[in-house]
Amino acid sequence: MKRIPNSPPPDKVILIHNGALGDFLLFWPCALAVRQAWPEARLVWAGRASHHHWLAPLGCEPCPAALRTGLDRLFIPGASSGALDGWLILWPVLTRLPPVAPLENCFLLQGLVRGQATSPRERYLAGLEALGLQVNGEWLPAFREYFARRRNAGDRVLLFPGTGHPLKQWPLVQHVELARRISALGLRPLFVAGPAELERGLVPATHEWIAPAGLPELEALLLTARAVAGGDTGPMHLAGMLGVPGVSLFGPTGFGQWGPLAMREASLGLPCSPCTEDCSDLACANPRCLAELPVERVLEALREVL
Repeated sequence: MKRIPNSPPPDKVILIHNGALGDFLLFWPCALAVRQAWPEARLVWAGRASHHHWLAPLGCEPCPAALRTGLDRLFIPGASSGALDGWLILWPVLTRLPPVAPLENCFLLQGLVRGQATSPRERYLAGLEALGLQVNGEWLPAFREYFARRRNAGDRVLLFPGTGHPLKQWPLVQHVELARRISALGLRPLFVAGPAELERGLVPATHEWIAPAGLPELEALLLTARAVAGGDTGPMHLAGMLGVPGVSLFGPTGFGQWGPLAMREASLGLPCSPCTEDCSDLACANPRCLAELPVERVLEALREVL
């Protein structure tokens, strides 16, 4: 693997990540490590605009139009990418490498290796070390200092019924029963829905629910939560990084590889679980691992974290 020259240090760095919220949060420690390694460098974010909220405290600016055009031209065979001259590009990916021509100033970080059940977070950080950066593993206090200082937990337990893949979802009827049991504990269950949950109808008619207007609103909501419960999904990663305790419901994917920080696992532990590393091959005809996960087991784990 080529290494980043350490003399002189780069003065202009582009960070690229186009994944969903959970994948982006697994990459966040790398962004902090880059800022710590090159405190004077100009950092530019060329990922989803909605994720810039968590990079702004690092002095990372949104990608200017000229640079965005240069990055887009990387996907055109033979096209000039002169706008990127002098920039160092860090590009984390899970398994599929971007279909662009190799560039001397572009360094890829691979988050998944088939057959190795390591968290992408750890692989990204190890990739930075292999490139020659010194990585401080104590990144979590910095994240909470930036984003969790306003934490003021009340009596709400947030329930996240949706996930990025339907086969990673616990049935809504079990979520509703869990909400009833939470109410019996004297706490207030609140279902949280995003665009995908609204489209799939994953909001119950019998319980209170909310649809945050955006990711900053989701963060603000999490900071008021006593606890959370949900599947393998981005908001659960955000909750754990903010210091909100909770229970993660796992089946097709592995908790050791994808589990959110500070969460208690609830699973059946079937011999066939986990059956996928990145959901690209997830097509189970009988997803018992979540369909048969009893409410009692989830409630017991929730009692422990409470």
